[in-house]
Amino acid sequence: MLSAKASHDSHGQDSSYFLGWQEYEKNPYHDEHNPSGIIQMGLAENQLSFDLIESWIARNPDAVGLKKNGASIFKELALFQDYHGLPAFKNALVKFMAEIRGNKVKFDPNKLVLTAGSTSANETLMFCLAERGDAFLIPTPYYPGFDRDLKWRTEVEIVPIHCSSSNDFHITMPALEKSYQEAQRLDLKVKGVLITNPSNPLGTTMTRDELNHLISFCIAKNIHIIYGAAFTLFTVCQRIWASQVFELA
Repeated sequence: MLSAKASHDSHGQDSSYFLGWQEYEKNPYHDEHNPSGIIQMGLAENQLSFDLIESWIARNPDAVGLKKNGASIFKELALFQDYHGLPAFKNALVKFMAEIRGNKVKFDPNKLVLTAGSTSANETLMFCLAERGDAFLIPTPYYPGFDRDLKWRTEVEIVPIHCSSSNDFHITMPALEKSYQEAQRLDLKVKGVLITNPSNPLGTTMTRDELNHLISFCIAKNIHIIYGAAFTLFTVCQRIWASQVFELA
């Protein structure tokens, strides 16, 4: 017998998003062997960079051979590690994050926690910031996997912030207030707003005015902002960095 949590349908696997995945797996496209197959366009995979990555690996064989300067680092990696992430990796990551921001912002590796992708990070944040039955507001349209990633094990609820195509899906104060009031009507305690910028799935970026409205709203309500920037380097539009959110606040 399975637990109620394991057998509950809140996992979201029966959504059209995951049903599409199942159909793709039955008949995947291949340019030679199955040109009439299904093309998976519901996943953000940066396959255009494969040739660059393969070329770099060929020039740096030590990177995949668990070596540093020709010497094995296997023993360093084979035992228990810091649960917050490998210190060497965190140091390299903060340097990279500063570099792509023109070295205008510095990051402290001691305040960085690494996870296996944003799914784990988002779920961990739900456990840290909310109790069962609390809610987070999320602008629409949003990544359909959130219905699984944020809700299933945490039992936190999602209340949509309904954004309209008539204004290119920008977040407005009336939309924020309406979503907050809907949560109250459902007797849900709102713990924060979760945004992705650039947007998943739209690929659009938020304006400075939008961020100002969002920050003002969250300060007034005394709630959190979770800022997802997984696609920061995937857009050619004007970017608002996560670091700029703190400047605005």
